[in-house]
This record gives sequence, C-alpha cells and structure tokens, in this order.
Amino acid sequence: MSRRILPPSVLLVTLVFSPLVLSGQDTTRPKPDSAKMGVMGMMDDHMMGPWKEMNAFHRVMADSWHPASQKGDLAPLKAHGKELLSAADAWAASKAPAMPASCGSEAVRAAATRVAAETKALVTMLDNSADDARLKATLKSIHDAFEVAEKGCGGHGEHK
Repeated sequence: MSRRILPPSVLLVTLVFSPLVLSGQDTTRPKPDSAKMGVMGMMDDHMMGPWKEMNAFHRVMADSWHPASQKGDLAPLKAHGKELLSAADAWAASKAPAMPASCGSEAVRAAATRVAAETKALVTMLDNSADDARLKATLKSIHDAFEVAEKGCGGHGEHK
C-alpha cells in the first residue's frame, strides 16, 4: 500500500481554511463595514418585536440617536427629521391588530403619544435652526420615552 504525500501548499490551505469551514463562517460574503456595526449590530440583536410601526420608528430613531449621543453628530437627525416624524406619527396612530396586545398598556400608549408630540416639536426646532444643545436634549427625551414603550412591550429597553 503506497502513501500519497500532499504538497506543502495543500496542507497550508487546509490549515488556514479548515477552522473557517468548521466554524460555519461564510467567507464568500463581504464583512460588514465596522463603522456601521455599532448601530446595525445593535438593531439586528436588539429590537425586532411584534409591533412593526414601533420597529419602523426605532430604525429611524437609531440612525439619529446613536450618532448624536455617541459622537455629537446631529447631521443624520437634521437629514432625517421629517422621516422620524412620519414614523412617530404612524406608530402613535397604529391600533389593534397592528399593535400587539402585550403593548396595549396605558403607559406604552402614552409613551408612543409622547414620542409623536415631542418629535413634532423637534422637527419644528430643526426647521427653525435651533441650537444643537436643545436638539440633543429633545432627542434624548424622545429616546427616553421610546425606551418606556419598548420596555413596556417586553423589549430590552435601556440601551445606550
């Protein structure tokens, strides 16, 4: 019985790629942009719940909140303020069956209504070129109200 010896290059390729194959990683897909991973990774793991209007608001909110709170960057908020308001209004107006029963408490409904009202005020501030400190404070208040609703619906809440 003769033994066949593999060339060193085949052994090297096997050693390099075996751990990737065994770990189940897909090496054919491009890796995500690390600059976007903070928000996108958080969104994938964090928020998807049964209330689609709340999720839609959260997506837009995250795109504004995270740059503002982590870097002081209000450009996304300024660019997407009206989209944020549209999502807040749609969320506040949604009723059963769109709204899951688990989210029907008075506290959650009040938080959604507060989010819509404060977002409307925020867009007015944006239209009137309010100073950044006021914009950040209002955005934080909206974010805090969102977290009340999210936690009341059984979400994680208290993310930063």
